[in-house]
Amino acid sequence: MKTSHTSMIAVALACGAAGAAQALPLSDQTSVELFVGGNTVMPGSFHDGSSAPLDSAPGGDIAFDRVHFDSAYDNRYAAGAELDYAVDDRLTGFARAAYSQFDGRSRDVGSQITGEGRVPIGANFDDNHMRQLDLGARYTFAPGARLRPFVGLGLGAADLAATRATIDESGTATRVELAKGGTVFEQRVETGLQFSPLPNFDLRLTAAALHLGGQHASDDPNLDLLGISPSRSTVGSRWDYPAELGAVWHF
Repeated sequence: MKTSHTSMIAVALACGAAGAAQALPLSDQTSVELFVGGNTVMPGSFHDGSSAPLDSAPGGDIAFDRVHFDSAYDNRYAAGAELDYAVDDRLTGFARAAYSQFDGRSRDVGSQITGEGRVPIGANFDDNHMRQLDLGARYTFAPGARLRPFVGLGLGAADLAATRATIDESGTATRVELAKGGTVFEQRVETGLQFSPLPNFDLRLTAAALHLGGQHASDDPNLDLLGISPSRSTVGSRWDYPAELGAVWHF
């Protein structure tokens, strides 16, 4: 998706959320949540390790490893805010905005096989991030109780940064773009517990499953340093599993 389209979508969603917030009366039906968290698991890989497991090169054959998202990124966190409106005791609508940071790691992505043995090929993955806007609904199973389990669904969009890494092969560092940045659709399923220690204040613990659409393919010719051809470079759709702890204030 082009950058102009990304900006238009983000502005439209933000204006819609702002308009909804102004239209809502500040009553006991309205609440605001601030939350922090991080991804507990991020399965999947940049490629399946079978597109080019062995490649011939002047210095010796190169064997590529399977590169998993979990091995490329570490110290992941998320933070954001949510506006809730209670339709009734059980059903609540929400609009949420979040920012997630993914810290890049250094790891071996393969090795070159020479007459003297194996020489590792290293990669330093750039930090990555995404911005998210979602609209959804949440259903509470025990209205009025201090401890209330819930489930929820959400739909929205995520603005993803480009995915890049620096490859070190035989002392030569080359920067590679694995996938372009842009906006993708996302779907969110969640469950959790909400606890009310005070009349107008809650704590909300949420475990979610987040499905992100695939990023646009990169045409970087240096992708072959990772055993990926440009025609197969798209970072496909994937699941993330965030856990969040939020503070909820009721008006």
